Amino acid sequence: MLFRTNYSAERRWPRQWWNSSVEVFTTSAHVKALGINISLGGMGLFAVANLHVGSPVEIEFESPVSGKRHRLSGIVRHRALYLYGVEFLTKTQFAQTRSSAELKV
Repeated sequence: MLFRTNYSAERRWPRQWWNSSVEVFTTSAHVKALGINISLGGMGLFAVANLHVGSPVEIEFESPVSGKRHRLSGIVRHRALYLYGVEFLTKTQFAQTRSSAELKV
């Protein structure tokens, strides 16, 4: 069995550690969650929910710097028990209005 020993630290969007209340909306539920990290392209969060990989969600959260509320559409791309990785579908719109500096805590 081969093991990969060198992992690239390169990401499309740098992540910022973040600890904030997040609301997740699906077609059938509204769940309170905890945001763990955020970038211009997506968010990592903890939610006691059964979200399937590939399912569409909407995430509402308060910007770490401006305090404005944002509601963005996304797709669940990763799941590990109750930890989820969500990719924003409206990243171009979000990226145009928010800079990486604003996401820094």
